[in-house]
Amino acid sequence: MVVVALVLAGAGCSADRPAASPSASSGTSVAPDTTSGPAGQPGTADPSGAAVPPGTAETAPAGGNAKQVCADAVAAGEKGVATFLAELGNMLAATGKGDGKAEYEARQKAEAALATWSQAMKDQAAKATDGRLRTVLTEIGNEVGKMRADLDTVDSAKLDQLQQRLDTLCAA
Repeated sequence: MVVVALVLAGAGCSADRPAASPSASSGTSVAPDTTSGPAGQPGTADPSGAAVPPGTAETAPAGGNAKQVCADAVAAGEKGVATFLAELGNMLAATGKGDGKAEYEARQKAEAALATWSQAMKDQAAKATDGRLRTVLTEIGNEVGKMRADLDTVDSAKLDQLQQRLDTLCAA
């Protein structure tokens, strides 16, 4: 799933906007590792409680029902992005034409698409049996929930970091 690329490419992200933070491509994660042991040491246990070699927890694909949850999350994300971008485009076109009513309606639809997308991620998180997958889907749902029909509300660095984590967890 390439949510960040779709949002930014489809929305015509401009290079003159300053970056909010460095790219998360270094693999660092700001979210807590929900598979940590009692001492907070990452990689000491997977969600089932089984021992996991240190360093593996961050890079191993999610277990349990991850295949279905990932497939459903990808489908929901793609639909959410497509709907959001379509309505954002409609909103911008209406703005260009000076059609306030059409602009308002498109804005409302774009906001509804974000709400639906956010809820879909949270719904998939609730279904996930892997704690790491549950955490990242919840974080994606929360991040999308903060967005509005305005590109300035898109934290591309945060979405990219979350996407990378999701890609790792959903690797076949």
